Amino acid sequence: MKINAFSESEEHKNDCWPACDLEFVSSCPVCGRGRRHLLYADLRDEIFRAAQGSWKMYQCEDCYNAWLDPRPTAASIGRAYASYYTHDPADHPIVRRKGGIRTIIHDAMNDYRNTRYGLEIKPSTKIGRWIVPLFPSIKAAIDSQCRHLPRLKDGTTARLLDVGFGNGGFLRLAEQMGWQAEGIDFDQEAVAVAISKGLKARCANAGGLDLHAATFDVITISHVIEHVYNPIGVLEELFKALKPGGMLWIETPNLDSKGHSYFGRNWRGLEPPRHLVLFGGQSLIQILEKCGFEKIERKWRGLCVFDVYPASEALKNGGDPLRISRQGKPPLREILAELEEMLVPRKREFITLVAWKPCE
Repeated sequence: MKINAFSESEEHKNDCWPACDLEFVSSCPVCGRGRRHLLYADLRDEIFRAAQGSWKMYQCEDCYNAWLDPRPTAASIGRAYASYYTHDPADHPIVRRKGGIRTIIHDAMNDYRNTRYGLEIKPSTKIGRWIVPLFPSIKAAIDSQCRHLPRLKDGTTARLLDVGFGNGGFLRLAEQMGWQAEGIDFDQEAVAVAISKGLKARCANAGGLDLHAATFDVITISHVIEHVYNPIGVLEELFKALKPGGMLWIETPNLDSKGHSYFGRNWRGLEPPRHLVLFGGQSLIQILEKCGFEKIERKWRGLCVFDVYPASEALKNGGDPLRISRQGKPPLREILAELEEMLVPRKREFITLVAWKPCE
């Protein structure tokens, strides 16, 4: 991967983000090759509206992953996160919606969570453990929320690391499931918020995660790998930090998704300039295999279409993608897209994978 200092060439002109805070990546950050084509020009931060300037995204003609060139330097990219949701102190618990059917569904979902993951969420109704599996989208959404963690046996302890933990909501959930959970993040403000809520968290340094080898039973990294400057290096470090037989759970936007092909430059998953690298599903599987992982399984985050599609449509129409709502009444197109998500894994909006470190 070639990273070049600032050039005055017209190709790399960026009028708003200071030139001294840009770096240029002429070869693919994933495979290191230089064959590429321009995927999008003049991308802008229309989501959080924190980052100045316009951005170009290129796609590799060898591994088909995509990346920003130029991109903010590591020292300056914090400005793009000024209004990011990782600074929100709320845990955003699941809200029990009032009304006969909605209340029954909510309480049934809680029973499934409790039975499958060892939680003790109330109120719940004992029909959920049998009813929820009959609705694949709902079951998939709950399993992804709990990151497909194995249920701990009574009296056992296991260590979990969440990389890029956001506002700490999943750390709290993992603790409730019985895990010795801790988080690491590059954002000092996010770490401060987590610590203020009594969570175990620390800040990563600019040079890497600084993890000890063979430390964790499970590592989760949700919608983070697309934000890092050296994704391969991070995955290699996570592999080393897992104990033999340990589990990695990873999720990231899918460049090959149906939503991307439909919305193009308005797809919610692009999010320039915070998303530095975007992956296709098969490519990420191959990367994990090269890092040493085995038994890689595709998972499905159910119901995410009903977030990604309305947000993408809002971007297309100049609306606010963070405030759009269907009020529980999605159009037929989104219902059909959800069905396709279940049946065609390679076209899902998110790549959700579970991978294992071999036992010694």
